[in-house]
Amino acid sequence: MTLQPEDFWSFYEWLFRPNAFLESALLQGIVLFALAIVLGLMVGYVISAARYGPSEGFYAVARVVRDLIRFDLPGTSPRRVFALARLAFKEAIRRKVLFVVGLFVVGLLLAGWYLNPESDDPARLYISFVLTATNYLILALALFISAFSLPADIKSKTIYTIVTKPVRATEIVLGRMLGFVAVGTMMLIPMGFASYLFVTRGIRHNHLEVTEVQELSNGRLEGETDYVAGHRHTFSIDPDSNGRGLTDMVRGHRHYVIRDEEGDFEIGPVADALKARIPSYGDIQFYDRQGNPQDAGIDVGNEKIAEGYGNAGISRLVGVAKGPRRIEHGYVEGGTLGMAEFTFHNVDANQYPIRIPLDMSIRAYRSYKGDIETGIRGSITLKHPTKPIRSVPITFYVDEYTVDEQTIPLRIEPDVSDAASEELLAGLVDDEDDTVNVFDAFVDEQGDMIVQIRCLDSSQYLGVTKSGVYLRAGENSFAWNLTKAYISIWLQMTMVIAFGVMFSTFLSGPVAMVATFVCVLLGFSAEQVYDTRYYIDAGIERGGGPIESMIRILKQDAMTTQFDVDEVAGKVIKTVDAGIVYSLDAIATALPNLPKMVGTAEYAASGFDIFGALLGRHAAATLGYCILAFLVSYFFLKSREIAA
Repeated sequence: MTLQPEDFWSFYEWLFRPNAFLESALLQGIVLFALAIVLGLMVGYVISAARYGPSEGFYAVARVVRDLIRFDLPGTSPRRVFALARLAFKEAIRRKVLFVVGLFVVGLLLAGWYLNPESDDPARLYISFVLTATNYLILALALFISAFSLPADIKSKTIYTIVTKPVRATEIVLGRMLGFVAVGTMMLIPMGFASYLFVTRGIRHNHLEVTEVQELSNGRLEGETDYVAGHRHTFSIDPDSNGRGLTDMVRGHRHYVIRDEEGDFEIGPVADALKARIPSYGDIQFYDRQGNPQDAGIDVGNEKIAEGYGNAGISRLVGVAKGPRRIEHGYVEGGTLGMAEFTFHNVDANQYPIRIPLDMSIRAYRSYKGDIETGIRGSITLKHPTKPIRSVPITFYVDEYTVDEQTIPLRIEPDVSDAASEELLAGLVDDEDDTVNVFDAFVDEQGDMIVQIRCLDSSQYLGVTKSGVYLRAGENSFAWNLTKAYISIWLQMTMVIAFGVMFSTFLSGPVAMVATFVCVLLGFSAEQVYDTRYYIDAGIERGGGPIESMIRILKQDAMTTQFDVDEVAGKVIKTVDAGIVYSLDAIATALPNLPKMVGTAEYAASGFDIFGALLGRHAAATLGYCILAFLVSYFFLKSREIAA
């Protein structure tokens, strides 16, 4: 999982952006809110003017605004809202929507047959499946119940029993939204419990026997487990570990191994499979092959097409940078002075009492085949932020597309190859094993420590990102992390319900469902729309807009080749495509960026803790869109002829 720069912002930075207030989510939300109100009033006036005439149409719109501010909002009764919400809840239950929970459970039972437990990381596979299935089922349910409810009541005239009573339009809208949200919440809870049981039981297995145990000359025991669930583990037990050992990491998990006094081995259950890592990220600095600092690493392909691209103002709505969602790996050349340097802050000895866990997700780029089985070698070096003190490099082999869990011991051998470092280390080196304490030698007074990553093989390259190397400050509960992923799904459901109720106030049921579905689809496609607009602005051949893409498909042209049509026709097609893409861009910008919210599933599946700031952003964005949908729903319902 690769984070983008905006993913590192705190909730305060996202909301206010002190250094770039014009790009803050608060200001952009206010601008969007104001534009939506102005546009809505203009549309309302046009409709009213066509119905009543220009002057009377103006007074009709003014009366609705007056009623909202003076009567309906202050007079909204929580008791009546609760009663209407309970009515909507019962109505949804009568439609037998709870069968969706049963459908989900059946899907989990069938998934056990088709999901491969022998995959490289079964836990990630199971978590991705349950969250994706829950997301699609709940959003489809929210789409259905919110879009058809009010039009069905109007068509069957059951709405008359409500509007003939002293009930305000604000209460009708709020009651519908809250009632449907309650239905979705009641369904998400058992689906969450079922998902947790499915994941935990799916990865559960036991190794019962130990084979090929041998004792080395230093008293260390090494052996293998039996073959279960398509894999086996190797393990080692040190002589001073009281008979306790740990297997190697296979398919995303380990097992603890215990040898009792009689010499029998006991293998524990699955460990380290379901994680919620709490990472501590640092600042990254690249160096070229001569050792000079660079703003970015080497670009070995087309991964960093548009670094820094983004439009200011409303086009960066709710703090989401517009531009291609790309992987920004920077590569360092092997066998040179090139390296990636990470400066970590607040490195505290109390936080790392036993060891310093260093997790790495590193890519490799080969300029020649090399030793495929052994892999590309890299090194980890600790350095003091201000003093020329370094450690002896720790060598590792790149393990791509997995989280390589390295461990830095608290005592490490320093590099004393020059007189300056030897003098600075005076009094810190232990004479018995020639090691120093990491916190005494490499961490300064502010708690900063530098970790340097190099590639040791000449003409080979290592690719890193800011989020690819981090100190594991701790781990959270997997159950709580899965709960936060379900909270994110709940927020998406709430937003879809708000849009469905909004469209149902002035459209028929099927049309309201299609309109809501289009909004959801554009929300999910926001990143692709941003990418297409960027490519058009930058003049990069990526297939063009919809018309050019269709022509390329019919002519079977590659998307990166020159557009092979007449010059005049090409200009016309590109102009029309630009207009379509810019229109979609404006719409997608105004709509919620659902891929950002869906991305929380990737956090949980990848074993990272979903931090509170991320959920806070999603909650704030959901609240803003729900308020906007509530106001639009009120105006349309207030001006609608219910008896029509």
